[in-house]
Amino acid sequence: MTPILQQLDEEWSNLATSPRARRAMTRWTSTHRHLAGHRNLDDVLSSRRDPAKEAPVLKALAALAPDDEIAARTLLQAMVPGVVALARLAANDDPAAVDELISLTWERIRTYPPTRPGSVPANILLDVRKRYRQHRTIEAPASIEVSHDPVDTQASTEDQVISRLLVEELAAAQRSGMMTASVLTTILRTRVCGERLADLAAEQHITTQLLCHRRWRAEVRLRGLPLAS
Repeated sequence: MTPILQQLDEEWSNLATSPRARRAMTRWTSTHRHLAGHRNLDDVLSSRRDPAKEAPVLKALAALAPDDEIAARTLLQAMVPGVVALARLAANDDPAAVDELISLTWERIRTYPPTRPGSVPANILLDVRKRYRQHRTIEAPASIEVSHDPVDTQASTEDQVISRLLVEELAAAQRSGMMTASVLTTILRTRVCGERLADLAAEQHITTQLLCHRRWRAEVRLRGLPLAS
């Protein structure tokens, strides 16, 4: 765990059941019914595990966040897993990525437009990714990670966004001529969907070694590819 994540966890532990947090929650219940009925801030975060509650709770926090530091901090805590996943995908060659992405996420949370449609965490992740790429001297890192879970309707919103970004970037690489469609399919099916390379090789009537070499050559080329945002 990076120092900033340790710091955030320690800060959250002190904040979640503090008098400041209880006073904030009392304020919230009078104006945002979806935030009512929670015992503490950890209880607010637990609503993310309930698909019926997640979206309205996060939207309420986002509406409060520009003027309410406790609401903003709660939303940031909810976003941490998605930010860490984004760092693994979009910046796995940058040792300072998590720090910068956390900073950009905080900035986006404090300026989030309350009337903006769509998923709050998805919108924030997409905005943060765009800003991060603008801050880099190159459009994308020198290498990309291709071992995330497939898009799944049961996955969190952030996981779905991360998976979608990965697929989009690989597709962009294929369109630019960096790999054939069949190699793209191999990468997606083995790296993203978790299928065995041997099974795909048998399906294509070639050796596993040959298919592995084709995939490896494409992934080597990907490490130097400036992907489009």
